[in-house]
Amino acid sequence: MNRLTLRAILNCPEDVFRDIAISSTSNLEDLHRAIAAAYDLEAGQMASFYTTDDQWNQGEEIPLMAMDPQGLGAMSDHALSSILGQPGQRLIFVYDFLAMWTFMVEFVRADEAPDAEPAVVLSYGDRPKEAPDPEFAGEGGMAYAYDEDEEDEDEYGFDEEDLDGYSSDEW
Repeated sequence: MNRLTLRAILNCPEDVFRDIAISSTSNLEDLHRAIAAAYDLEAGQMASFYTTDDQWNQGEEIPLMAMDPQGLGAMSDHALSSILGQPGQRLIFVYDFLAMWTFMVEFVRADEAPDAEPAVVLSYGDRPKEAPDPEFAGEGGMAYAYDEDEEDEDEYGFDEEDLDGYSSDEW
């Protein structure tokens, strides 16, 4: 039986991720529970996966429970081997819509191993006590919340203070 190793990266300024080994025959609902357990999050919260491209732009929703007949269906309808079973495949995962724990989930590797319960095979960084404040940038892409001091800067990173002492009369 094939086992997938998937990386769930917490969307926060610090480096925090968990590599989870899970059977390729599992579905997104199983991965949902495995990520919640790996990060020691409160069980039983609503969540959704979102399709994404290589720039992490958010696409269509795959909810825990499907309510839209035109949508992609529920998490239980999607086998991991088809949606996260190859290099370059990735999803965005949002857990607990009030706290908004946001993760970037991507394929790491596949190998032959006996069936077993999902397990964390690599843990890096500490989960903050509260969910980081996510900010979705541009065309649905993901970014970190920015510092209020940065809002005075223009698109090139300059603000009015950068021009102190400058006079155009010197030209």
